[in-house]
Amino acid sequence: MLDAALLYTTDLPGTFEELEGELKTWKAIWKEKPVDELPSTAMETIFLPFMNYYPNIKRLLILFATIPVTTCTSERSFSSLKRIKTYLRSTMGENRLNGLALLNIHPEIIIKPEEVVDTYANKHPRRLQLL
Repeated sequence: MLDAALLYTTDLPGTFEELEGELKTWKAIWKEKPVDELPSTAMETIFLPFMNYYPNIKRLLILFATIPVTTCTSERSFSSLKRIKTYLRSTMGENRLNGLALLNIHPEIIIKPEEVVDTYANKHPRRLQLL
């Protein structure tokens, strides 16, 4: 973790020496805990009550949790947005644009026409019942 922290020393609230000290006590704390009490993600660790005592480690965990592993998801969403919001569709509302973008980005989600019709019928009831 110390090698990875070298890349982000300018983003840390303290000095590199403070980070080394925090890491030593951090490792000692986690060695005493049983395996079933260890947090499984960086986000779970950030919200632990004692994290305020380790500001450098907390900042590193926030950075590691927010940096995407790859950029393909974000690039895919921007490409989809470019295809959806063309010059002719520039006045499209935000809700519709979000829905179309999600449908385009996640093609594995199957939308059944019957469910759409039922949802629309329940949302906008009419006096005449259609079969």
